[in-house]
Amino acid sequence: MTEKEMLLRDIRTVSETINRDWADLTRLSLSHDERTALRAHIEQCVEDLKGLIERLDVLTPESN
Repeated sequence: MTEKEMLLRDIRTVSETINRDWADLTRLSLSHDERTALRAHIEQCVEDLKGLIERLDVLTPESN
């Protein structure tokens, strides 16, 4: 698997995680602490996603 393929896989995985976490936030049965933890996890995933996209942009500068 090439580096680009690995980055694309990781981007897809992190995006799916963010989507799943957002769906979990819509559940009314979460406690305040659970909501806070999910929001923190989403924020971390967004930062991770930004880093992966930056790495992909460096790897494939012709697409910019």
